Amino acid sequence: MDIKKLFEDNFDFAFKAATYNNMRVAIQTFEQFKKKNEDFFSFDKRETLFGHLRTYAIEKQFNDSAFNPKANYSVSMKQVNNYKHKALCIETNDFIVNIGRTNNEHKLLPVSSYKEEFAKANAGLSMQLSFDFMNNVPKVVESKKYAEITYGYRYGDMTHLYIVLPSSDYKGIEHSTNLLEDIKIYENYVPEDLVEESIVSLKKSLSKEIEKII
Repeated sequence: MDIKKLFEDNFDFAFKAATYNNMRVAIQTFEQFKKKNEDFFSFDKRETLFGHLRTYAIEKQFNDSAFNPKANYSVSMKQVNNYKHKALCIETNDFIVNIGRTNNEHKLLPVSSYKEEFAKANAGLSMQLSFDFMNNVPKVVESKKYAEITYGYRYGDMTHLYIVLPSSDYKGIEHSTNLLEDIKIYENYVPEDLVEESIVSLKKSLSKEIEKII
């Protein structure tokens, strides 16, 4: 099977629109929250805290939106190392997807063992096979391919937003799509009142996250 066709089939208009709007909600929520609490954030270590809260807002928004009946993806938290670190994994029919910030366009997320392991499934054009022993019945199943949602952030806005397909050795990008090319179309995909509702809900979650930290 052509992996690029598989890429386009999984990351169709609905997925791209949902991804863009999730990012829009998360970034707007973070910026409004930061402005409202600027006195609290007036200390030298705020950048570290900002990074944590921005990541939290993005992952929480993707998690919450996955429960929308129209969502064409699911989410799970997977433990990815011996230090019990968990990564948000977005799953479509054929892909596992991680999301994170990159300093420049056309960059993969920082290297880690679990990402390299996921990317091995992208080898060649044919699907790798694994065995599923659920219900004690051996069955050959197709391993999911690996993709990443990468974004840039500067001065309160996104500088880039891509879905990228890493090479199997995790040293390059085999295929990518730029989500900021069609933002006007994507913005119309989600009614503005639902966007506002999501922002209000996410602000409450950020407040609770701050309470845990302090």
